[in-house]
Amino acid sequence: MIYLNFLRRQLNLDLTRYIYYKWTKTTLVLFMKFFAYLFIFQLLTPGSAISGSIKGSALFSGKNIQLEAHKTGKYKKACGVTIINESMLVNKGKIKNVVISLHGKNLKTNTGEHKLDQKKCRYEPHVITMPVDSELKIHTSDPVNHNIHTYSFENDPMNIMFIPDQEEYIQEMEEAEIIKVECDLHSWMTAWIVVTPNGYSDVSSSDGTFSISNIPPGKYELTAWHETLGSQSKSVTINDKETNVNFEFPEILAEETKK
Repeated sequence: MIYLNFLRRQLNLDLTRYIYYKWTKTTLVLFMKFFAYLFIFQLLTPGSAISGSIKGSALFSGKNIQLEAHKTGKYKKACGVTIINESMLVNKGKIKNVVISLHGKNLKTNTGEHKLDQKKCRYEPHVITMPVDSELKIHTSDPVNHNIHTYSFENDPMNIMFIPDQEEYIQEMEEAEIIKVECDLHSWMTAWIVVTPNGYSDVSSSDGTFSISNIPPGKYELTAWHETLGSQSKSVTINDKETNVNFEFPEILAEETKK
């Protein structure tokens, strides 16, 4: 009897050990598979933890430029006497409104809504970048009439009159291109819509800086475009760290500054 009880206890102990061993092994295998799948997912997914970024500045190496403001003439009561000329804004060698865009494979579009306002007889913002298949919402905040006229070839052109308190107009941008915007009623009003093939772009701020984040690792072409200075491109390799890239634009012709 004592021997039978001993055998029973020994069998229970062995069974418990066997179950514990099997459970531990199975759990370990499951955890290993989970982390392996998670690692692969991060490698293949743009914007995941394994991604890089680009930061830099748009620089001007030429002489300091002071553009004359636009005179509004008979529209001064509604628009003010002068309007700033935004075709070339440089502050201590740092250029504003340079469009920085990344080009290559495996870059997401990241569609969304973007706004263009007609405010104080100028377009706000002066330069806007947006990925393909995104919507542009055009609004007017002014108490005077405007006319928005786009010069586009790949996207449907617009030639629309805006009156005060008019409802916003929405248009989807389906193709990548650089579009000039003018107002047929006020000759100084211009803007630029840069439609990019993906969502990895930025516009340099007043201190010339720009940044693009959540970039999947790889080799790409980085382009800088400015309405007066033209464009430049550089090859970049993105890893899981920050990549610093600066674009330097040289002296421009005197006639270009008069536009």
